[in-house]
Amino acid sequence: MIPAIIVLAALIALLVGVLAFANGFVNQFGVPKLTRRIRLTKEDRILYVVAHPDDEVLMSVTLSLLKRRYRLPVKGLYLTHGEDGPTFDLVPKSGLLERRTQELARVRELLSLDEMTICDYPDRYLADQPFDTVCESVRREAEAFAPTYVFTFDENIGMYGHTDHVAAGKAAVSVAKTLPGVKGVFQMTLPGGMLALALKMSRTFRERYDPARGLPKPNVAVNIYRWRGIRYAVTRAHETQTAVMRELQPYYDKLPRWLYYAIFDREYFYFRTKSELD
Repeated sequence: MIPAIIVLAALIALLVGVLAFANGFVNQFGVPKLTRRIRLTKEDRILYVVAHPDDEVLMSVTLSLLKRRYRLPVKGLYLTHGEDGPTFDLVPKSGLLERRTQELARVRELLSLDEMTICDYPDRYLADQPFDTVCESVRREAEAFAPTYVFTFDENIGMYGHTDHVAAGKAAVSVAKTLPGVKGVFQMTLPGGMLALALKMSRTFRERYDPARGLPKPNVAVNIYRWRGIRYAVTRAHETQTAVMRELQPYYDKLPRWLYYAIFDREYFYFRTKSELD
């Protein structure tokens, strides 16, 4: 009879092997850490520019680390209230704007943000607004905060094809080019394995992602496993968007957190210095 300790050891070894394989499939190894890509100083200031409440989720641990570990000022700029999104039957549609504003207040607390601004551009129609007007709103907030680094979406596909995301990314990059203190821009992206999995498991990605306008290849990675509780808490703070979060992060609320984030343990960015933005 095989001793129980040997069986247990074999099962643990099998689990470790499976996790290592899954982690290796979704991640891209060799991508530099953020602190190897740039040298942070105590004078640095972080501004992130997104379209909707919940858009910060995929960079939430990075933002939290910049604030808590490096003690840098961080400001969030949201261009819409996300009032045209789903409600998860928690509020009537007419009450969604107020509810999502409340959810963002919780996010501000979780991320210890120094400042947060929510603009009044219409949800789902940000790309239809005059581009110069949107840029002026971003410029006004950016000049008041004086960031050295800007975090946002890519300008081509906005992660998976949402036109509001694309508009936010374009406006953020356009403004960053002209601000004297900005050193560079970080844009959320995914490595090939993670994108391939998203295209299989997420209807949103399958229906909206256009490979011809694909995501930029990551050149910065931030390991989030140790701080996985922050990612989970920020995700859960957007209660009205529970269905969206489950779509974009399949099984995040079904699997044990230690297991889920042992696989999806990094946030990825495409970084460009200011001189590379032109």
